[in-house]
Amino acid sequence: MSALHVKYLLVGGGLAASSAAEAIRAIDRQGDMLLVGQEVNRPYHRPPLSKEFLRRDKGRSELWVKPTGWYEENDVGLRTGRRVANLDCPRRAVTLSSGEEIGFDRLLLATGAAPRPMDIPGAELPNVFYLRTIEDADRIQHAIDQAKAAGRTHARGGRGHAVVIGGGVLGVELAASLTQTGLQVDLVTARYPWEKFAGESTARFITRYLESKGVTVHTGHRPQRLEGDGRVQRVVLPTGETIACDFVCAATGITVNREILRGTPIAAERAILADERCRTNVEDVYAAGDCAAVFDPLFGKHRLLDHWDNAQVTGKIAGTNMAGGEARYDAVNYFFSDVFDLSLSGWGEARQVSHRLTRGTPTPESPDMVEIGIAADGRIAQVLAVNHAGEDEVLRELVKRRVRVEGREEALKDPSRSLANLLDRA
Repeated sequence: MSALHVKYLLVGGGLAASSAAEAIRAIDRQGDMLLVGQEVNRPYHRPPLSKEFLRRDKGRSELWVKPTGWYEENDVGLRTGRRVANLDCPRRAVTLSSGEEIGFDRLLLATGAAPRPMDIPGAELPNVFYLRTIEDADRIQHAIDQAKAAGRTHARGGRGHAVVIGGGVLGVELAASLTQTGLQVDLVTARYPWEKFAGESTARFITRYLESKGVTVHTGHRPQRLEGDGRVQRVVLPTGETIACDFVCAATGITVNREILRGTPIAAERAILADERCRTNVEDVYAAGDCAAVFDPLFGKHRLLDHWDNAQVTGKIAGTNMAGGEARYDAVNYFFSDVFDLSLSGWGEARQVSHRLTRGTPTPESPDMVEIGIAADGRIAQVLAVNHAGEDEVLRELVKRRVRVEGREEALKDPSRSLANLLDRA
């Protein structure tokens, strides 16, 4: 028999698990609950790590998802710095790396993800950094300080030169934040910035925008190797061009943490498969957050969405259903990013987009635009808003209704035409 048995066991120390705990307590005030997290910190918000926290505009105490006393006040047990080494589904028990066994009635898997390491020569050199945790951000801050004190001089009159590899949300945010700390920054991206979710018009704009802020952008390149004498000092591109640097930050994607599934019947592909109620194929086992591909009825498929909003939404759904409630995924997925004084908001599914319409003509001085992604069947699949305020609900609704655009493409591209009026006639 297990030394400890709880009604609700939440495996994962991030936003999804914390949101699930809150949702459970909104229904069940009495059921024993334990949250086990591999990190030593209690649940915290990750988006500021690449922005305000990295720039030291926000302190550690401002990152916590819940105030210090919330877990104790709500009878939520916390075991941080603990890894689940084994999951036994038939016995409804997990074993921690310490050897302790914990039994459960209902289990949430919210194990998150880890940075995908680069697979190129030199990737193992010191001063190559990935960003996922507070400790990762601390290490990058230390590298910034060292580079500014004794690094390479640059044309802006200071010291310190960093290279960011990867042009996704995280890579672009890192390039902006490192520049704002006073470093010279090169951004190296396989195709163009925001390539996984934006079209070429938006990509060309963000490239010009970054360069107007002092970032040197190298598009169409995957680094061939990293070189240095005891630490990384150069990034070598396939053309033979080298970029001298004091350190490298790699933002090359994520790998879902799914080691806990080993030897279990829980269905998974790239991520743990969960239905619209965040249930796995094993009874009383749920999944949420970055480790889960939750079924999205709007697009008719399981989707892995590694964003803050999705962790909060799916964590709440899982927790509600674990406590006997009725919640289903009916959201229009949303993500956001901040780059210098630019804000990005996005809704929908980029993988279904066959062509895009651009609403507005942005410039670095006037960066206001909306990009509308159209699926092959003529319906809106995705909307991106760049520095565009006041129409978030309308833009979200365009995706939610999967509005057909035949005969209205010119109106959609015209900023003087009301999107709300177009919605009314949808």
